[in-house]
Order: sequence, then C-alpha cells, then structure tokens
Amino acid sequence: MKIMARKKDKEITEYKLKNGEKYFRLKLYLGINPETGKRVQRTISKISSRKEAEEIRKQLKAKGAGAIAEKDKIKQQKRTVTDVYNVWIENLALDVRGSTLHRLKDTWRTQTEPEFGNAYIDNISADHVQRYVNDLASKYTTYRSIANQLHRIIKYAIFRKWCDKDPFDWVLMPKKSAKKKRDTSHNFYELDELKHFLEVAKDYSPMKYTYFLTVASLGCRRGEALALKWSDIDFTHKGVSIERTVSKDKDGHKIIDDVKNGVHHVVPMSDNLYTILKEYKEYCDSKGNNFEWLFPTHDGSFNWSQQTDIWIKYLYKFDRKRCEAWNKDHPNDLKKPLRRITPHGLRHTLATLLYDGKDGITPKDVQYVLGHKTSKTAMEIYTHVTKKQKKDIKSSINNLNF
Repeated sequence: MKIMARKKDKEITEYKLKNGEKYFRLKLYLGINPETGKRVQRTISKISSRKEAEEIRKQLKAKGAGAIAEKDKIKQQKRTVTDVYNVWIENLALDVRGSTLHRLKDTWRTQTEPEFGNAYIDNISADHVQRYVNDLASKYTTYRSIANQLHRIIKYAIFRKWCDKDPFDWVLMPKKSAKKKRDTSHNFYELDELKHFLEVAKDYSPMKYTYFLTVASLGCRRGEALALKWSDIDFTHKGVSIERTVSKDKDGHKIIDDVKNGVHHVVPMSDNLYTILKEYKEYCDSKGNNFEWLFPTHDGSFNWSQQTDIWIKYLYKFDRKRCEAWNKDHPNDLKKPLRRITPHGLRHTLATLLYDGKDGITPKDVQYVLGHKTSKTAMEIYTHVTKKQKKDIKSSINNLNF
C-alpha cells in the first residue's frame, strides 16, 4: 500500500537550532482589521510539535482578525495602573462628593499606588493580587474596601479595552480580617446614662453641652449639627431645619456641603432643647459671639467634624478627673466615670430611646428624624409622615425628658 506524502503546509514550518533542538514556526494570515483596513498577521516560534502549532492556528482563526488586532493594540499601549487610575479618578470626580474623592485619593496614595502603581495593567497576576488582599486582611478591618479600589481600576481598564482579563476572577477574598473589629453594638446610651453624660457636659462647657444635647435631641449627624446656623432654628414653630453638613473637598479642605443623601427635613424641638437653645443664644450674645453658626470656631468659622472627637475626648477626661477627686474624698461612695461612646453614638442613642419609648413611634418615624433615605422608602418618608406623626415624634422626644 502506497503511503501518501504529507501535503506541504506553508503556514507551519519546521526548523532546527544550532544545538540540534527542533521546533515549529507558525506564520499565519488572519484577515483584515475591520477598524484600520490593514492585514493582520501573526508569527509564533518555538512551538514544540506540529500538532500544537495546528491547535494554536485553530484557536487564532476562531478568534478572528478583529479580536487578535485588538489584543495586539492592548499590548502596544502598555498602560500602567497609574495611567488608568488618573483617567478613572478624573471621570469619577464628576459623580461623587468631594469627601468621597478625598478618601479614594488617600487610599490610592497609601495602599494601591505603592503596590501596583508602576505595574502594567494587563500584566497583574492573580498571585500578586492574592498576596495583596491577604496582607490587607492581616492589617485592616476595612481590607475589602481597600482592595476594591484596585478591582474598580482593573474593571475600568477592561471597559476601556486597555486589558482583557480580571485577575480578581482567580482570587479568594479572605472572609474576615485578622484584626479585631471595634465593637459598636453598644455605641449608644441608655436614658440614665445620657442624662449623666449631659450633666457632665453642662459643667464642662456651655457650647459643648448645647452641641451634644442638640445631636442627642435631633438625632442629626455630627457634621449636620456643626453646620447649623441660627437661621435654621425656628423658635416660633419649635423646629430645626437640617439642610447642610460639614464635609471635605477633593483636596481634604473643610467645606459646607449638602446633607448626605440630599434629605432636607425639619425636626421638632423638644421643650428642653428649645429652652437650652434660647439660653445658649443669650450666652453667645453676652460674649459678643454674634456669628451665624451655632457652634463656631474662635474666628467665627464652622468646625471640622473631627473636632467633636476632641471635644468628647476631653469631656471624658474631665469626668474621669472629677470622679478620681470625688472617690479620693469619698471612699465609701465611689463614682464610676462615664461609659465611652463616639459622637455618632448620640445619634444612635435617640433612635434607640425613641423605639424604647413605646409611644407609637414606628421605624418610619425614626427614619424621618434621622434623615435616612433609601430607594425603596424615599417617597414614603415625604408622603406618609403626617403633621400628626410629627407631633407624636415631638411628644415622644419630650417624654424622654433629657
């Protein structure tokens, strides 16, 4: 039986190196690039066998000239992670708050850039990313949000066709951080604790006392309280307008911004808050502090939100020293210093106490007071919190008696 010779394949050729090793070379014409109209060719050398070369040819032809040309284009562009980040953050700046932009830039500067800034976006390996997220999880409770920045940059690069694969597809995100998360489950006061806290604050400073009472009574965010103007206080109808907050711009400078979620609302004043604000206004006038802000700096500007961390820190220090002095003179009647919470905990305190008040207050009412907004309940807040319910809210706050 006559064996037919293999038909000569012009696209696959065999060649030999000087050391005698044999390889195959694939030289393939794939067609015309639909974008440029130019011929798309591909040459691949050092292929181990003819069979392997035939399989590579099959795969390349299946992809087509357009896809191969696009991949070549990506390789030629060779954008670094920094290149992609600069474009990504510039576009993102149009859609996010200045404070969010500042936080993203800070994450980039301290975490993402040192690790990946100079790497080519299409050369980031899954192994490198895995080591990175593992290291983050060993140091930070917020490791997911930090790693997410890199993931968002890579996904943006894929969207722009600057790379064609996402290494996160092969990464196992750690389930939890090795660092213990701060327990915030008790970051609020019971009613008797709140009364004690306000008593200490009253002895500590008139402005700090009024500030903490305002946050505890209105349930507003600390930045919203610091952004209050006297024009927001309606003494006639006993209401406080929450319309702005203290925030940061993209460069980290303090600014006045719209409230979070854009929910402007008027919160009823308790009788006690009404009285204290009246007294505080008289106190400010007597000191010649005729500023527009309720809780201003010495030069009449508005305070940073972080300033409240300092206020509460020194208030607790003031209370501890008083307790130590008392306990020294009264060994049989020892006093315990205040349990510590964060300034934001006073906001949670009001919500918790309103629920516990059992005066017919619903989660929707509390949501109105706190100025929360979600896509599902936004319209419910504005259309179903009636004048009667607002009176019920005021009544409930009055009944708390602090």
